[in-house]
Amino acid sequence: MNKWLILLLAAAVTIPSGSQIARADQKLADQKLAEPNAMPYITLLDDFKVYASDKTKPNEVLGSISAYQSVKLAPIDELLNITRMDKVPVETWLGKAWVNLKEGAYKYGQLQKQEQTLTLLEPQTSLYDSRMKLTGYSLSPQQVQAVASIDACDPYTPCRTSAKWYLIRTSWLGEQWIRSEHYAENYAGQPVEGMIPVARESEVYSQPFEKPLAGEPKLPPQVLKPVAKYARLAGMAPPSIWYQIETPNGLRWIRCSDDYGLGFEGVEQVDLKLDIPVPFHYFKTPSIFSTYTEKIGAEQPAQTVQVIGKIGNWYFTVNEGVGKWLNPSMEIASRLTGDFEQDAKLGVQLSSKRLELTGTSIGFDIPYVENQPAEKWLTFTPQTVTASRVWNSPNGESWYYIHTWQGAKWVKP
Repeated sequence: MNKWLILLLAAAVTIPSGSQIARADQKLADQKLAEPNAMPYITLLDDFKVYASDKTKPNEVLGSISAYQSVKLAPIDELLNITRMDKVPVETWLGKAWVNLKEGAYKYGQLQKQEQTLTLLEPQTSLYDSRMKLTGYSLSPQQVQAVASIDACDPYTPCRTSAKWYLIRTSWLGEQWIRSEHYAENYAGQPVEGMIPVARESEVYSQPFEKPLAGEPKLPPQVLKPVAKYARLAGMAPPSIWYQIETPNGLRWIRCSDDYGLGFEGVEQVDLKLDIPVPFHYFKTPSIFSTYTEKIGAEQPAQTVQVIGKIGNWYFTVNEGVGKWLNPSMEIASRLTGDFEQDAKLGVQLSSKRLELTGTSIGFDIPYVENQPAEKWLTFTPQTVTASRVWNSPNGESWYYIHTWQGAKWVKP
């Protein structure tokens, strides 16, 4: 060979630089196999052959897996792409083997073999055959016997439904699949701690998501103890929160007001008349779990209000047929001026109490903590001070007025 040709061929060979080699090594390092416990199951709905490699050639067949078996995938480095793969590695009695998913029907997830009764509520529930293909047949509302189930969502996909596939027995088509989340047993609910406020007149339902019971009276605004709670979250849509309650006609369901988000629980039932000596506002919700709460209507004149519920500094009342919240402590505290003659009309009294302040004591401009910005808080070193005034809030808290290097402040001992 001509020596010039040899030199030309040598010059055409690219030798990777150090940085290119480093990037290649890093890419290989990033493609680590997933941990075995992170791998999902796949349920085979048909008989499948298993192969020695991902080539899945006929001469590499190791055996077969019978239908309706759930097998775990062997570790791979592409978890987010598994639902788009045609050939997947699985754990078998022979160790790691490969399955060609084009050879039959399958569903990602682990089949749970458990017999249970389902009371179907949909007007029509479609039936699917052994391969989860639509049959054209359906069931009216009735009880069916399920023998197995599998989650409707595939792993590592943006799926937000609680629906499952159920394998049920039928008398005329044998075992068939249904896909449902609207059945009575799904609404067993969870126990609820404490009581809840019912803010508006509420229709009652035999089951969540059914039509309201036209022949039964609506539930008036009140505070009550629910039997159970059912919550359904669906992506960006508002949550659906339902409470099961006791009624003269038996157990019924009501839907929680959208104003209460995921539900508002732990309310104490009370029967009190609150004397509010200052103008005040009603609110849609208490700001216990949020810094924002919407006012309802115009400012109310000073008056006595009958309240039926309480949580923290907030009280629940029914006004003009609607449940509303008010906060006497916040309203009165915001109107204290430091002028004793004026503040005395709102319950402030003279005091000479000695207070032991600690490193955790905090002083506030007004005798109310909620929603006050932290930059206005005043902290102390351990010391003894004398209060000149005291105010007992409608919620039973005692606040003391002291003089500091930053002016007068209110503290709680």
